[in-house]
Amino acid sequence: MRAGDLITIDFGTPASGEPGFVRPAIVITSDDVLDFRQHAVLVVPCTTTKRGWLTEVNIDGHGVAQAHLPTTVSVDRIVEAVGVNVGAVALRQIRELIADLLDL
Repeated sequence: MRAGDLITIDFGTPASGEPGFVRPAIVITSDDVLDFRQHAVLVVPCTTTKRGWLTEVNIDGHGVAQAHLPTTVSVDRIVEAVGVNVGAVALRQIRELIADLLDL
């Protein structure tokens, strides 16, 4: 697993405003951290419901990444690796949006 990989996650039953159910997500944890075989990873969920929000990043063929919902999940929630990496440009856009949201 590498940063930018698209994986399918079982987020479970959501509370209001949370990602939920089984859906794609993009790994945003750095490769340096992933090298340590983490038990949890930081992801942003994807959705096919495009709202036109500034925090959405288009992911061709997979809807939009919801950069406003960075979430830490156990690797036990990973259903499958999709076999797609969104690439450096999309990953950078996601990370920059998160940094803006956190006022970093």
